[in-house]
Formats: sequence, C-alpha cells, structure tokens
Amino acid sequence: MDDFAETLAAAQGGDEAAFTTLFRTLNPVVLRYLKVIGGRGLAEDVAAETWVAALRNFGAFTGDERALRAWLLTIARARWVDAVRASGRRPEVVTDSPPEEPSADDVQAAVELGFSTDWALSVIATLPPDQAEVVTLRVIAQLDVPEVADLTGKTSNHVRVLTHRGLKRLAELLGDPAAV
Repeated sequence: MDDFAETLAAAQGGDEAAFTTLFRTLNPVVLRYLKVIGGRGLAEDVAAETWVAALRNFGAFTGDERALRAWLLTIARARWVDAVRASGRRPEVVTDSPPEEPSADDVQAAVELGFSTDWALSVIATLPPDQAEVVTLRVIAQLDVPEVADLTGKTSNHVRVLTHRGLKRLAELLGDPAAV
C-alpha cells in the first residue's frame, strides 16, 4: 500500500493529522484553480467551502490521489458557481474607511511566497475563461482529458482543442517564436 492510500484511509477513519496532510497537499491545487476561474476575491472562501463539503462526504470517497483531486475540483467548481450566483443576489457593501495596511514584513513575505505562482496564474487568467479553466485543470491540477471533460461538462475533443488553443496563446504571450 502506498503512502497516499494509507494517509487517505487514516483520514477517512478520523485521523486529524492524516486529513491535515491531505489538506496541505491538495488545497494549493484547489486555490490555484479557483484563482484562475474566479479571481482572487472568491478563491479563499470558496476553497474553505469546498473542504467543508468534502469533509461531509469524505468517508464515502473511494479512489486514488488523482480521483481525490478531481473530486475536490468538482466540488470547488460547484461551490464557485454557487458563490457567483449568490453574489448576484447580494449587493456589495462599500465603506468609507480603507482597509488596514499590511506591515512591510507581511508584504515582503507574501511577495516572496507567491510571486511566481501568482504571476503564472495571472497570465493564465488572461486567456478566455474556458481556455483558462481547462489549462489550469490539465496543467496545474494534472487531470487528464476525460476527467476535465467530466468536471466541466465539455466533450473530450472540446477539452483538447481548448487546451491546445490556450497553451498556444500562452506561448505567444510569453514570446515563444516556435508557437507563432
């Protein structure tokens, strides 16, 4: 039995440390996906809702690490759709007071930690939304074409085309002469 299967079984049996290990391994993938499809504003909240929903049904999950990743991203997408719908029903509250300024140490740490990832996600987010979503799922989440097709409700051929177009566009944006 591999480490992942043991960790998953322990987490499903109620082992908090095992669940924490799974969370620390997979939450960054969930967050990156949500940042691409929904922007930075909703990502943290939707990721939290994703894990709450997953925890409710965690004992019934069967599969390997790849299946768990696909399952979590499916939940994340559904929660994101719910959040977008709900935001249309709730007006945004505007206040007169500006948000608190972070300290210089906080800013420096955040920049050092997230600069390259945030930059890459921001470049992917410039793609048309359907291309950005499938490129994120294929490249960052490392899902295969059928898994992405199931998650997004698109055909496998459509996923392949969107992935190809998205990657070609990214190469053009980044100045790869072979892509033009």
